[in-house]
Amino acid sequence: MLKTIKNQHKLLLSLLFSTMIFLSRIWYIRECNVLAIRNDEYGYWNHAALFSGHDWSDVFAGHMHWYSYGYSLILTPLFWFSHNLHLMYKTAVILNGFFAVLTFFLCIQCAKMLFPKTEHWLLLTASFMVCMYSSYITQGAIAWSETFLYLLVWLLFYLFLCFEQHPCAAYACYTSLCMGACYITHNRTIGIAAAYILIVLFLRLTDAIDWKLFAAMLLPLLLILFVNIDIKAYLCTVEGFGLKPKNGMGAQVSHLLSLLTLQGWQNLIRSLSGQMWALMASTFGLLFFGFVRCAARTVRAFRAKKPEKHTVFYLFALLSCLGTFSVSAISLIDPASITNLDSDTDLTYFIYTRYNECIIGILLLLGIFELAQCKSIRKLLLLTLGETCFYAAVSTVLYFNLQRITDTWHYRSFCAAGIGFYRLFSEEFSLKWCIVISAAGAFLLLLLLTVCRTRFYRLRLAAACILLAAAFFPTGLYSSQIGTIHSQLGKVSSGNLAMFDLLKDVGGGRDVYCTLDDTKNYRIAYELQVNLIDTHVYSITMEDLPENQTKNQPASHFAQEGYFICCSNGDLDKFEGDDYYLLTQSRYYAAIIKGDSLMQELAANQDLELINLNDLT
Repeated sequence: MLKTIKNQHKLLLSLLFSTMIFLSRIWYIRECNVLAIRNDEYGYWNHAALFSGHDWSDVFAGHMHWYSYGYSLILTPLFWFSHNLHLMYKTAVILNGFFAVLTFFLCIQCAKMLFPKTEHWLLLTASFMVCMYSSYITQGAIAWSETFLYLLVWLLFYLFLCFEQHPCAAYACYTSLCMGACYITHNRTIGIAAAYILIVLFLRLTDAIDWKLFAAMLLPLLLILFVNIDIKAYLCTVEGFGLKPKNGMGAQVSHLLSLLTLQGWQNLIRSLSGQMWALMASTFGLLFFGFVRCAARTVRAFRAKKPEKHTVFYLFALLSCLGTFSVSAISLIDPASITNLDSDTDLTYFIYTRYNECIIGILLLLGIFELAQCKSIRKLLLLTLGETCFYAAVSTVLYFNLQRITDTWHYRSFCAAGIGFYRLFSEEFSLKWCIVISAAGAFLLLLLLTVCRTRFYRLRLAAACILLAAAFFPTGLYSSQIGTIHSQLGKVSSGNLAMFDLLKDVGGGRDVYCTLDDTKNYRIAYELQVNLIDTHVYSITMEDLPENQTKNQPASHFAQEGYFICCSNGDLDKFEGDDYYLLTQSRYYAAIIKGDSLMQELAANQDLELINLNDLT
């Protein structure tokens, strides 16, 4: 038995880590039934519905903005096999688990290329730590593009390393296509795409690649970018979003123009400082060491005027990080949220790290080995001092801005899940606890990896990785629970799902008109549509219901004599007429039957107690 374990320890360790990574993504799958987070999820499922032949434009067009369609291509096959949203959603979460396992193996392959002299079991342990990062776990419980995007970015790094080792047209094309896939999955990778194009131009200008490889590395990406423009225009038109500024680069014009002012630069510094602070805290300083490794290897090669092994990769990683951080900071310098600080300011704008986390994995991998392989005490002291000064600077910027905000509960945890450990000690956001815990973790890492460096080096490196994974795991699950699962359970407890199920059972393909209540809570229309996949749902106001429309409106606006209405419970007394019947209610909403014939049909075929609205007290 022991001999078998010893001979197969690599395989057994891979299976153990893969299982833990997979289970961490589907941990809450029994409680995960509904889309309950942000509009992002609805946007991806909307595209998938269109690709599978469903028209949801009457719900989403009026309120939602553009979302990329790359992840929607993954969701589309789910519509071919089932129209049960609960089953489809759970399947999407299980796919996240498989994506995470594939990411793990890609991380291992990248680690092998970057650190070929390191023992395989250490590379496995370090890669396991990277894939257990808190935010990665949190995003795995949600059916949106994050986990798939992380996989694509790691595939891009792997292909880039393959091309670096074996420059050929095949790897060049694969890398270019993967970069295009990253961009159509989420436009936030524009920073990585810009870095990729700069690297390709740099390689050609320095004669590192010939014109054939230059074309192979660039043309597939450019073709995808140009075709994407037409696909986006088509989807915006068909789905009714329209080519509005919010759906394109025009949304960022005001942010870019604000950089021409002093206030704009102040906002940029606030946004960038907050994000760097949150990422430094959540990674216990490894972000800094990963960034230092990329910068140091690049600078050293330029000084020597001779490229070292993987110099181009480090330069690509460095530029990708800088581009991603910059794009993220610029997109979040909303003047209304950062300039005019008051008691109701959303803290997320200061510590929003989700846009950066597609690039964090490589910094975690490089950072742990940079720290572990730092042999010079002088260099280690200088790096530690630099890390401390940088963290202190961004902490100071964040502290003096947050001092102006009183209700520090207003924070979306799934957007900065990495620092979710503070909630273990405080219900409100606590800058102090974040700094104390992250500093303690960083100090423990330094002790493990730097003291008595010649003894038990491999065991201490493995222990450091396991320690980090152990810290990431509960933090990620807790952030997932408070940021996503509680929201989903709230929808179950509100009774909305039972109302949707009944409408699905009795609907028979008839239209459902979802009216907006006084708070303009149009998300109920989103929920209706994704639960009633084959039903045509309209998002409409009370005044625009078919019976209230004028003769001048198009005939397509008129519904058949019988249809369903979903409205706020507070609007029940606004219906005039004798042919409105209460079908069912949730805590906040009601489903109504319009039409005597439809009521009689349902009463005859279903065991339902239907109440005329005029009989309600």
